[in-house]
Formats: sequence, structure tokens, C-alpha cells
Amino acid sequence: MNNAARLDADEIRARLVSEFRGLHSGPPGWAWPYAPSIPFIGTEFTVGTGLLVYASAENLAWMHGTAIPERFTSARAWDRYRAVYEDEGRHSGDLFPIMGMAPVEKGGLLAATLFVADKLSMPIAAAPRAFLETLAVSNWCKFSIRSETNQDYLGDPHKLTASLPFVVAELAALLPAVVLIPRSLWRQPALAGAMRRASQQTRFVGVPQFNTTVVNCQAAMQDCHEHGQALRERLQATPLGEWMRNLVGFREENAWRYIAWLDAEVEAGPPGRPL
Repeated sequence: MNNAARLDADEIRARLVSEFRGLHSGPPGWAWPYAPSIPFIGTEFTVGTGLLVYASAENLAWMHGTAIPERFTSARAWDRYRAVYEDEGRHSGDLFPIMGMAPVEKGGLLAATLFVADKLSMPIAAAPRAFLETLAVSNWCKFSIRSETNQDYLGDPHKLTASLPFVVAELAALLPAVVLIPRSLWRQPALAGAMRRASQQTRFVGVPQFNTTVVNCQAAMQDCHEHGQALRERLQATPLGEWMRNLVGFREENAWRYIAWLDAEVEAGPPGRPL
């Protein structure tokens, strides 16, 4: 094991905050004026063998007309997913922890990651908070478009380049064994090439966003319905079965389509292939 792998989570976070500070000369003119956050790094995450999960971008449109939370204006802005978790998510009564990322808080992305981790014989846990502490979780896009409504820019290479140095830095520091990444990002050769160079042994798995539009309407997901129901029956007594029954805003039987899609995709994809 290399020296980096022996660092504890606090040391990794401190190192990445320092690197992000050095890379950050100010937010782009189109973005909310807040520092880019490092990933949430679980206390049990291990450099070199861990699993890193990317959502797409922060939705900060909710901040119009509200007081700006201290975590955006203080030094905690550099590690605000951990700040949200400690302030609101660690001891909440919700099954899925609040940590500043809706796909995690609604359960879908966390459930999908649990399935992949189990399938690849990586560490898992029955409780969502315990499992979260084995992971690193982040938004790939480190900046959010300043607008009264949430705006996605995954198809805008110019805006995406503002985030790439930070993504490269976190990959080089964490050296994850596996990365789950929105496939619209992974399919862009310039981004994929930079990420591969930053962490050459990583298996990158490009995945659709886990939202109701995808699972309910996407043809590829509808084709997975039968397999999804078979998995639902087989896994209903497992932690994943419980999590899937408690997803926020999803029809459970349709959500299993996403797990079925993952099952086939992870099974088919050799390490590093852009899925």
C-alpha cells in the first residue's frame, strides 16, 4: 500500500482543500460566486481501492431570495458536502442522509452505488450512513449557473472545462478503483482522456442520471423492466430491497429498471471501457 492510501479522511480532505484553493482564481462569470467543494470523503474511504460517485452539478437556484447559508461564505465552503452532512444529515430521522446532493438524499444514486459495490465485491453496509462513509461522493461540475431556475450544462464543453482541473486533482488524490460518472460526461473524449490520465487504474462506469424521467420514460430502461422485476423479487430481503422501497419520488417497480440496466452494463463492461 502506498503512503497516500494510509492517509485518514481528515488528511485527505485537508490536502484537497489546499489543492482546490491553489487552483481557484475565482468563479466563472456565469456561475454563483462560491468556491468549488471537494468531494464528501467517507471516514472509511481508502485511497487506491475506494469507490467515487459523481452526481452532475449543484442546484443553487433555491438561494434566490433566501439568506445565504454560512457554509457557502465561510472556510467550510471548500468541504460543504461534509458540512451539510454534519449539520443536517448525520442525525436526521430520514433513511437517506442529507448532504447537499439531491440524488443521494432521494436515495437513487446511493442505492445504485450499493448495487455496483456489491456486484464488484467492494465494501458495503446495510445502513445508508455507514455505506456513505465508505465512499467519496461529489458533483462533477464544480460551479452552478447563476439563475433563478436550475440549469444543466453537461452538454456545454466550454463551461465544463472550468471544472476539469478540480476533477483531475481529486482523481489524482483519491485514485479510486471505480468511478460512477454521468455518461454524458464520460462520452466526451477530452474529459475522459484527462480523467484517465489522472487515475490510470480506475474503472470508469458511465451511467444515466437516476431520475424519474429516465426510469419512467427512457426506452433503454423500459426494455429492462422484466429483468428489474426479477431482481426486485430476488433482492427484496436485502438492504438494497429496503432502500429501493424507500426511494423518494420514485415508483419502486420502475426504479428497479435502473438497477437492471446497471446489472447488464457492469457485467458487460471490461475495466476502463467508456460505457
